[in-house]
Amino acid sequence: MLILGGAAVATAAFAGISPAANAGTAYESCVSAADATYTHSFDGPGGTAVITAVKPLCAGESQDFSLVSYTAPKKTYATPQFVYDAKTGRIDAGHRSVSLDVQVPGCFTQVDTVFGASILNEITGSTTQYGNAKLGSSAGIGSRSSGRAAWYNGGEGVCSPRPAVTFASDCAGTLHIRMANAVDAKVDAVFTLDGKWIRVRPGQSAERTAPAGTTVTVRDNTFTTSTGTWTKPSDCVKPTPPTTPPTTVPTTAPTTAPTTAPTTAPTTAPTTAPTTEPTTAPVTESPSSAAPVATTPATPTPSTSTEPALALTGSDSMQLIWYAIGFLLVGGGLLIAGRQVRKGRHTV
Repeated sequence: MLILGGAAVATAAFAGISPAANAGTAYESCVSAADATYTHSFDGPGGTAVITAVKPLCAGESQDFSLVSYTAPKKTYATPQFVYDAKTGRIDAGHRSVSLDVQVPGCFTQVDTVFGASILNEITGSTTQYGNAKLGSSAGIGSRSSGRAAWYNGGEGVCSPRPAVTFASDCAGTLHIRMANAVDAKVDAVFTLDGKWIRVRPGQSAERTAPAGTTVTVRDNTFTTSTGTWTKPSDCVKPTPPTTPPTTVPTTAPTTAPTTAPTTAPTTAPTTAPTTEPTTAPVTESPSSAAPVATTPATPTPSTSTEPALALTGSDSMQLIWYAIGFLLVGGGLLIAGRQVRKGRHTV
């Protein structure tokens, strides 16, 4: 009984799990972009669209979708139409859904949701239409997405943009492109330049630049083409070559000035002053002839001269000798006189 019960439980468990596992595997299977199908929602007046893949795309697979709005001449389908705004999104293995939104002009318009990333700047007739590429088409690639027709014609009022394009060249070799929209325009002006859309509101402008040698073509939503190239302005001033001034000025000035001034001044001044003064200042005095009878030595008078003191010479030594002899003679005379006085006293 135990064996039979265990076998029954195992059988039931196996029978219950296996179908669930198979169902999960089937749900998670992926498809290629060529085999993928989609569902979509679309709001033409609001300018929005959401596209979702029914099954996820396999790794490396992708599909682009675009939403485009146009200015149109009528409320119903009519041409020509000029691009107003556009967005492109992609569904791949990591992105199963994509949401797109664009600006819709406040006048007669057409809005299309299409397979792919190729945007028509202008719709001018049957040769420039999206055809069955629009989502919700009854045939072609557009039929691979289920939902209401993902295109819209409507709006109110005639679109009256007032675009103007001007070109200006500067002396540096740059072409300036100015794209403006008049104040009284009823809708944004749209310009196409280098594959890009530039939308300008009434009363405003946008500027771009291009280098010399480039031909610039601008197309606007009045279906007017403007072309410009850089042209050198007539008032460009040619720069003066700076060859002559730098060559003449530095050569003359440094050569003359330094040569004359330093040569004369240092030579004369130092030579005269030291040579004359030491030669005239020293004076040699002769010894006085009355020195032997003098009672006191002469007191030297301090010199008031500002000249430097002179060292003693040989003539000063002889003067001292004569003073010494004078002192000796005076002393001897006094000694003899004293002796004579003493003898006189003894005689008396």
